[in-house]
Amino acid sequence: MSTGPRVLALFPGQGSQTPGMGRAFATARPEAAAVFDAASDALGIDMRALCWDAPAPELASTDNAQPALLTASIAAWRVLEHHGVTAAAAAGHSVGAVAALVATGRLEFTDAVRLVRLRGELMAAAPGEGGMCAVLATGDEREKALAEAAERGLDIAADNSPRQFVASGDLAAIGEFAAAVGARAKPLEVSHAFHSRLMAPAAADWEAAVAEVRLRPATAPVGLITTGAFGTDDADLRRDLADALCAPVRWRELMEAAGERPEPAAPTAAVGPAKALVGLAKHFPAKPQVSLVDTPTSLTALLRRLGA
Repeated sequence: MSTGPRVLALFPGQGSQTPGMGRAFATARPEAAAVFDAASDALGIDMRALCWDAPAPELASTDNAQPALLTASIAAWRVLEHHGVTAAAAAGHSVGAVAALVATGRLEFTDAVRLVRLRGELMAAAPGEGGMCAVLATGDEREKALAEAAERGLDIAADNSPRQFVASGDLAAIGEFAAAVGARAKPLEVSHAFHSRLMAPAAADWEAAVAEVRLRPATAPVGLITTGAFGTDDADLRRDLADALCAPVRWRELMEAAGERPEPAAPTAAVGPAKALVGLAKHFPAKPQVSLVDTPTSLTALLRRLGA
């Protein structure tokens, strides 16, 4: 076990991409630049140009956003590793779960970036017109919104916090749902109904790809986003990765389970373009302190917090 500082590392999912992400680290630190080089070589695209210079709609395209987010997130993580920081545990939202596997040493980065590129391509190619809608509500209002989603045949794509969930499904039904819920509903700018039954046509190819990927031995627990628990078993990790295409992201349960993992006192770091995860943490009663690590300045602040 490392004797250096350890953190619970959190990684962002699709929707967190922003033009310019990763530039601050990659232009300042060779270990971050090496991640961008490795991604570019593995995919045959210029990852710097995609993350830094591409128009926002091009970056947001599912087949681009997923490998770009992974690259920017792991570039930031490699800088943390350079300073002796390791993962006591790791979790990622949606595609961020792949970054968690890389950060804990379970998955080689080049294997991971190829895998998420395929994931994005399969999801983008799924047939049908789908949409997603985030809802910010508590108590009875939350329960009414959940009932409204069920009545309209929508799936719950993500249970993100005690205050937020995301519905996913047929685009017309999403529009009707948003109108019924009112001001607490926010339709998302996505191309498909992710984490819903409408992703089923892509599931077989995705499961075949997951079955072939090589997981390396490691001991740090990884968040299983489809069960809301942390685990280390290879079969559980592989099943979670495969099921996550259609299953909901149980982020609320996962963050509540974080206190029960090994080293629960380890500070929490949201790594890469992960402002949304910092915001979600404020929805929980305990209001855990989550340090964003997306620039050299924020890195310095975390290292001070860690005493490193």
